[in-house]
Amino acid sequence: MASNDSFITNDHADLTVPIVTEIDLDINPENILNIVAYIFPRQEDTCAECRIEFEEVIDKLINYYTEADRDNLNQIYSIAHELTRQAERLRAVASKIEESEDSYFPPLDEEEEEINGNSYELEEK
Repeated sequence: MASNDSFITNDHADLTVPIVTEIDLDINPENILNIVAYIFPRQEDTCAECRIEFEEVIDKLINYYTEADRDNLNQIYSIAHELTRQAERLRAVASKIEESEDSYFPPLDEEEEEINGNSYELEEK
């Protein structure tokens, strides 16, 4: 067999690579919403990061569905409805966090006097 001969007779190969992915939403310093995919080979700490602007995803959906036939109209409405529903969930969570911070009273330091709500000291004039 010559040195340039090959034992491979197939023109494709199957390769299994264990990866872990994490998907996140991120607002960048320019206030642009991005979808971010972190791809970790195996269980390693270093990863590859893929970012795409959310608006770009929506633009591609709009282009795809407006070029498609009218049968996909329901898909557009369904996606819009789901985005609205998820936006309302996020607003509700933010509102709860905001309300809990407004009503939060930090505990007294041990060195500070206890406050008795039933007694008042009046300053003499």
